Amino acid sequence: MCGITGYWLTPNQHVPAGTLKRMNDAITRRGPDGEGFFEAGGTGLAMRRLSIIDLTGGWQPIYNEDRSVVVVMNGEIYNYQALARALKERGHRFATASDTEVLVHLYEEHGDALVDHLEGMFAFALWDVARRRLLVARDRLGIKPVYYSVRGGSLFFASEIKSLRASGQVPLEVDPAAVDDLFCYNFIPAPRSIYREVRKLKPGHRIAVEADGQIKVEPYWRLPREPDQKLRLEDGALEVIEGAFRDAVESHLIADVPVGAFLSGGVDSGLVTAFAAKISGKPISTYTIGFSASGNAFLDERGYARELADRYGCQHHELEVSPNVEAIFDEIVNAFDEPFADDSVIPSYYVSQFAARELKVALTGLGGDELFGGYRRHAGIRLDEQLGMAGSIARAALALPVRMIPQSLARSDAIDHMKRFVQGSGSRADRYAQFMAAMPVMQRHALFSDTVRTQLAEVGAPANVIRASYEELPAGSALRRALHADAAVYLPDDVLTLTDRLSMWHSLELRVPFLDRNLVELAARLPDSLWIEGKHQKVILRKIAERWLPPSILNHRKQGFEAPMGAWLRGPLLPFFDAKVNERTVTESGLLNWPAIQALRDEHVAGRHKHSKVLFATLMLMGWAQLLG
Repeated sequence: MCGITGYWLTPNQHVPAGTLKRMNDAITRRGPDGEGFFEAGGTGLAMRRLSIIDLTGGWQPIYNEDRSVVVVMNGEIYNYQALARALKERGHRFATASDTEVLVHLYEEHGDALVDHLEGMFAFALWDVARRRLLVARDRLGIKPVYYSVRGGSLFFASEIKSLRASGQVPLEVDPAAVDDLFCYNFIPAPRSIYREVRKLKPGHRIAVEADGQIKVEPYWRLPREPDQKLRLEDGALEVIEGAFRDAVESHLIADVPVGAFLSGGVDSGLVTAFAAKISGKPISTYTIGFSASGNAFLDERGYARELADRYGCQHHELEVSPNVEAIFDEIVNAFDEPFADDSVIPSYYVSQFAARELKVALTGLGGDELFGGYRRHAGIRLDEQLGMAGSIARAALALPVRMIPQSLARSDAIDHMKRFVQGSGSRADRYAQFMAAMPVMQRHALFSDTVRTQLAEVGAPANVIRASYEELPAGSALRRALHADAAVYLPDDVLTLTDRLSMWHSLELRVPFLDRNLVELAARLPDSLWIEGKHQKVILRKIAERWLPPSILNHRKQGFEAPMGAWLRGPLLPFFDAKVNERTVTESGLLNWPAIQALRDEHVAGRHKHSKVLFATLMLMGWAQLLG
C-alpha cells in the first residue's frame, strides 16, 4: 500500500512551511485514498494510503501505546497476524487491525532487529521520540523502493525521486556515471540514481540516524551462499519447494479487498494463478494482454492464458492493445523520475492500467526466472562451465561466423544473446558482466558528449556492479554466482523497479509470491542440477508445474514480456523518435554526441544492424531530459 516520504533535520537546518506536504503530494498516485503526517522536532514523516488492510482503522502514521514511537510504511507485512498475536501475549496493546502497527511494537521489543521478524514487501520510516533517532528500512529483495539524500547532515527520503525534487532541498545535478550505467544496463543500479545527490537504499539495508547526527547505512540480510546437500529430489526437495511456494501464495492473498493475478500464459504466472485459485476457493480475476498488429507473434500468449484460466475457473479478462507509445510516453517518464530503458515498460503500462480498473491488488509471477535459472544466459554460463576448455575453444571457433549473422533478421534477441555469449572474454565474472551489458564501455563512451566523457574520466570508470555482485560469492559454481548477481542487481533495479513504478502509477499494488523470504532462501540453496540440467531450465519449478499446468503451457517456447522495439523503431515509432531525438534536442541536453547517435539510428533504420536497446535508452534519456531534467 501507499508511499512514504520525510526528513530528519540537523538543529541548524530548517525547511519552508509546507515542504512535507509538497513532498507527499508528489506521490499521490501511490496512495489516492488518503494521507497522514507527523512533524515534530525537526523530523517529518508522511504517507499516501492505498487502503488494502484494515480499511477503516489502518490510517498512518501509527503509534505505540504512549506515542513514543511512530511509523509510516509502504508495502505489506504478510505475517502480521502471527506477529500481533505474539506481541499481545507479551502485553502490547493494539489500536488497529493493520499490519503497519506491528512495526512499532516489534521495535519496542527488538529495536532495529525488528526487520528480522518481518515477512513481506516493505519500506518504512520509524521515529523514536524518546531517543530522537530515525530508522528507515527496505525489504530484503527490494520490492519496495527507498530513495534518500544527505544534505548538510540532514536526511531526506521517499518512495520516489519526485518527492525529493518537490522538497526543493536536494540538488539535481546529473551523475555522469548513471548515464554510463543506463547505456550499459538499460537501468541505473543502486546505489546510484540519475542525480549525484540522490541515492537508492539497497535491498536488505537500513538507515539509522542517531540523535547526535550520525547516519549509518548497513545491510541486515543477505542471500544464502552455500548449497544445501539435503535439497535433492530423492530427499523430498520437490515437496519442500512446492510447500514453500504454496505458503507464499497463501500469505500473499491476505487483504481486505479482492486480489487478482496477472496471467501471461507462461509457467511462473500460471503457477501463481493455479495455487491462488485452489487456495482461495473462489474464482480469481486474471488479466492478460496481447498486442494487435505488432508484427511479432512472440507477444501474444492469450490462448495459453485463456486455457489455464478456464482450467481453474478464473474470471478471465483479456485485452488486445494497439500500442500508442507516443500517448503514454510522458506518463512512463514521469512514473520513473529517471531514465529507465527496459522496453517491457510498454506492455507493463497497459496491463497495469487494465487491471487497475477493477482491482487494487494483483499477484505476479515475477522472480521465477531469477531464482530458478530461467534465462538463456543462465543456460549459457552453466554449459560454458561444464564444457571447460572445450567451451573456450568452441566460443573462439564460433565468434567469427556468429558475428556475421545479421541481427536485423532476428525476430527476438536470440541472435544478440548468441553474439554476446561467444564474444565475451576474460574470467567468467567478466564474461557474465559483458553479457549483461547492452554495449561495451568504449562504444558507450563514443555516444556521450565531451562534457560527460570528461566527467567520467575525472571520477574514473563506474564500478561494474554485475561483476562485483558475481564476485561477492568467493566460491561456488558459475551459475550460482550468476543467479546471485541477478538477485542483487537485475531483479531489484530492473524487474522490480519496473513493476513498482508502473503499477503504483495506476494505484495498483503488485505482489510477488516468488520473492517470499523462505522460498527465496530455499531456492538459493538448491544444487545447480535443480536449476538447470542439460537443455532443461528451471528444473524443479517445471516438475512442480507438471502437477498443475496443462502440457501446452509447459511445452511452448518461452516468450517473455517484451515489446517489438526493433520493428517499432524502424516503423511506427520512428517519427516520434526523431521528434524527441535530433541534433537540437541532443545538443541542448549536453549529455550525448549527436553524430554518433545519428549513425546508430541510420544503421538501425536501414536494417544493417540492430540497435534497438541503445536507441530506446536514448529515447528515454532525451524524454527524461526534456520533461524532468
